[in-house]
Amino acid sequence: MELSFQRRLEELEQDYTRTHKKQEENLEEIYFQNRGFEKGLDDLADRLRYVTSRYDSEQMPPMGKGYSIISHAHEEGNYLVKQLTNELEEEMEHTTQAYDKERTRYEEEYLLAKKKEGEQL
Repeated sequence: MELSFQRRLEELEQDYTRTHKKQEENLEEIYFQNRGFEKGLDDLADRLRYVTSRYDSEQMPPMGKGYSIISHAHEEGNYLVKQLTNELEEEMEHTTQAYDKERTRYEEEYLLAKKKEGEQL
């Protein structure tokens, strides 16, 4: 009985560890993609600044719209990252709660079975 309980508990813990690790990897991937996205926007803004500094402002259309587009993309990207990370963090919290609940249930079952076994002797 004790070996069976221990095996179930180890399987539960391994499953939780695998799931939690995968969730952490997904979270890190979101952050990595966001850093790349922000770097791309920064590069675009730098190029836009370079272009505007080299040409006569009277001959070029207003550049404010270009900066506005970049700013809007940055805000939208930040919103999406925040939304994705919040969802993933909630999922991670739910996974932890489910693991804790299942572990507690296994421990209670084990203690109850052990108590019954002790009463029978």
